[in-house]
Amino acid sequence: MYLENLEPDRPAVSSPLHAKRSLSGDFVFLSQDASVAFAAEACIDVLRSANRLLGHDTYGWTHLRADHDACAQGPVCGPDQTLVLIGGTENPWRPARDRLNALRACIRNAARVCVVGSAVFVPLSAGVLGAKRLAVHPNFRPGVEETGRGLEMSDAATCHHKALSSAISPAAAMRMMVELVGARDGEFTRAALSRYLGLSEPEAETGIGEHWRYKRMAQGDEVIGDALQIMLDHLEDTLTVGQIADILAVSPRKLERGFRDLLKQTPLKVYRDLRLDRAHCLLAQTSMPVNEVSVACGFSNVTLMKKWFHRKYGETPDQVRRHAFAGSAAA
Repeated sequence: MYLENLEPDRPAVSSPLHAKRSLSGDFVFLSQDASVAFAAEACIDVLRSANRLLGHDTYGWTHLRADHDACAQGPVCGPDQTLVLIGGTENPWRPARDRLNALRACIRNAARVCVVGSAVFVPLSAGVLGAKRLAVHPNFRPGVEETGRGLEMSDAATCHHKALSSAISPAAAMRMMVELVGARDGEFTRAALSRYLGLSEPEAETGIGEHWRYKRMAQGDEVIGDALQIMLDHLEDTLTVGQIADILAVSPRKLERGFRDLLKQTPLKVYRDLRLDRAHCLLAQTSMPVNEVSVACGFSNVTLMKKWFHRKYGETPDQVRRHAFAGSAAA
């Protein structure tokens, strides 16, 4: 896999023609037609999931159809955006001449270009491929060999080379998107996102939610990572900072300093966030009474849980429960 030009910190763009390209968090998806629009939506779901894991809207997107004159008014992709051309696995996407100039302008204007399946023929037809190595579906290899002489075709399902990313099919496109997120936000994020989406085998401790976010902020610090796991294992029978420090054989002061420096929070605040995260999960996914949820998440009484829950999520436990079960109630 080639990630040589995936640079998260892109310099200010002065011209789309000579600026150094890298990865943008703003994506424009251009589907060949309605038959492959589902693949764009699957890729968008990867970005939506990444935003959820990261806790803020790092990634944005627009989805357009190439057969709906999406480029008629000029390039739909700016120099600070990533263009994703979505094709299928059956018929080559060879744009008509009257659409080729507009697509060429989009490709040249983009910060980075991704091609999926039959979309590999678009930059080839436009003469603006910009890379010599890419992933190509077996159905299209003869055509690509004929059109793009001198190209090296990867044996992998995805490939990242220079300013071009490629995936052999709509199914592989999701993996390509996860890899792009990982190049921008790190291997820890890539692995967690892959497990979250079911693209890799789940582990015993997935680290999703508040625990995952704090563990990511800990940057591999062993003491803080172990402290977070102890907190996660003791959500119902909450421990004091002193008890956690004793288990870890460190002083409470050192533990508090580590939390402050790396997590920008006190241990008590982090512990409460983990308990509230579990409470939100139980309220949304089970029919456990609210008072039992409170006990299961280590709160001394339900009033206290409701207070902190509303402060964190902006809604009450009862509102979360109603939203979660609205479909059942309406049935």
